[in-house]
Amino acid sequence: MSGGTDIDDPAALNRAGSGARETAGQTRTAGAHPVDETRSAARDFGSAHWSGGLGAVLSGLADTWSSQVSALAAKCDSLAGQCGGSGLLYQDTEAANTQTMRSMSAGASPFG
Repeated sequence: MSGGTDIDDPAALNRAGSGARETAGQTRTAGAHPVDETRSAARDFGSAHWSGGLGAVLSGLADTWSSQVSALAAKCDSLAGQCGGSGLLYQDTEAANTQTMRSMSAGASPFG
């Protein structure tokens, strides 16, 4: 019975890490556009042009949006590092185990 730790395709972890890193970049790029537009609108509705508080509200909205985009992209970057690191560690461990088994089988067997 598998406990959920079997890795059938360790390279898939590396691909998942690359995909998460790409998603982080796309998130930053896509998230910047609404922030830029909202900050522009906040300036247009600022106290110099508008007596209401819409400029301040829009500015706060842009800050919140920017913060959330940054947090999401950071999570994607973290996931990328974890997936990529796990994949590489798994591959390195398997290579070391294979080398150890080969070196043991090259010598005389302790079992006769």
